[in-house]
Amino acid sequence: MKKSMLSLLIAAVALVGFTSIGRAQPALDSELYIYNWDAYIDMEVVNRYEQEFGVRITYDTFASLEEMFAKIQAGAEYDVIFPSDFMVARMIELDLLAKVDKANVPNISHIAQENLDAWYDPGAEYCVPYMWGTTGIAYLVTLERVPEGWSALFNPEEAAYYAENGGINILDDQREVISAALKYLGYSINETDPKHLEEARDVILNAKQYWRFWNSADYQDTILISEEVVLSHSWDGSTVAAAIKTESEEFPQGKWKHITPKEGGVRYQESMCIPKTSPRKATAEHFINYLHNPENAAASSNFTGYLSANKDAAEFYIPELKALLPSEEDVARMEWMKPLDEESMRLWDQIWTEIRAAG
Repeated sequence: MKKSMLSLLIAAVALVGFTSIGRAQPALDSELYIYNWDAYIDMEVVNRYEQEFGVRITYDTFASLEEMFAKIQAGAEYDVIFPSDFMVARMIELDLLAKVDKANVPNISHIAQENLDAWYDPGAEYCVPYMWGTTGIAYLVTLERVPEGWSALFNPEEAAYYAENGGINILDDQREVISAALKYLGYSINETDPKHLEEARDVILNAKQYWRFWNSADYQDTILISEEVVLSHSWDGSTVAAAIKTESEEFPQGKWKHITPKEGGVRYQESMCIPKTSPRKATAEHFINYLHNPENAAASSNFTGYLSANKDAAEFYIPELKALLPSEEDVARMEWMKPLDEESMRLWDQIWTEIRAAG
């Protein structure tokens, strides 16, 4: 009889579950629907969650934020989605997201305060920060002349040096390219002054002749690893991915390194959000909490090459990722990319068209 009662008690505890601070949680749903970028999580962590908690996960991926947004706006029934910063702001404005019950996400205590206080969701009311990063410059470690700032891309004399020594790749991304030129000139990446934007256009046009490729889709695999260039405008995670894939006995940490330009640049962040259409909110919060166990967060960062918003995950990073950690001074020089109003967006579009059309 005592053994039977003990078995019932153990079963009850397993059904209810406890958080890391001892707060009882409701029973978990039997399934969960996740919608994320491709290759933006360590699937071994997802598989462990399924095995540990008996929750079957259906994992779908999207290729663009617009694709994800359209599905959620149309009422698609996902439980956890991974939008970027400005898209979170848009979805909050359109009342598409549920507020997070932080009592169900105690691991939020591991997240750095600057990530929690992001402009698009102050205090992380609606979403829990996931990964973050910066846009800078990737360079081949065998280069004699290591870049220090955006002048490596935009100063014709410097750009010519890198062009002659193997070539340069530029991200084929309107906001990123114009933002980098604006930072080089000392302006904000969210500039709307026509004169300043025209200055940035002229800087780009003067340097464009030295750029070999315009690739933001797969450059880390098709251009960096094969050393088709020696320098690239790059997202930090892509640089790390190229470094990992070029490790050898001679280059144990790979052949690519990343710098945060001395002038500053773009800072970005993805978050984990729960759409209002989700009927499994508590289970979604339980899953989010699991991903922010520091070791789990580090596993996904080590897999993707991007930094976790979880500050305590750094202890478990691989060397290539630890080398990517920016200093406080670096972070202070970075800016969040914010939405532009319609008039400003038309101006940016016009300038981008002129840049791409020029020979």
